[in-house]
Amino acid sequence: MKWLFACLIGAVALFMVLDQGVARKCYVCNSYFQKTCGDWFDNRTYNLEECGEGVTMCRKIVQEVYYNDEWNVRYIRQCAPSGEVGEDEGRQCMERTGTYRVKMRYCHCDNQDGCNGAESVNIPMLTMLLPALTTIGLLYRKL
Repeated sequence: MKWLFACLIGAVALFMVLDQGVARKCYVCNSYFQKTCGDWFDNRTYNLEECGEGVTMCRKIVQEVYYNDEWNVRYIRQCAPSGEVGEDEGRQCMERTGTYRVKMRYCHCDNQDGCNGAESVNIPMLTMLLPALTTIGLLYRKL
């Protein structure tokens, strides 16, 4: 039975190492081409796309441009090889204003795959594994 316990602990450790080694996955779309990419974003309508090697963050850009006597807003979601994660795990965005009536908001996040989609609850892996580890511990104790 101790062998079974050791195998389970090893499997959990391997899972945690492999989970950290997988590339970041983000939503990738542009509301200019895909109207459903804007806000409110329904992340059930898009698949997460695996980012390239070295990419650790996701990005959401809100671009406002004034032309033809009206404001046009575009939402761009993409993988981000660099950037600065804002406060509250990236929910606070950096704002920039340019010339010729251009406004940009950059939101970078790195707390979970698909964090550049709609707001979601982030459940840490340890919280999900806690019931399994507790059960294994109780079984081991009875031996």
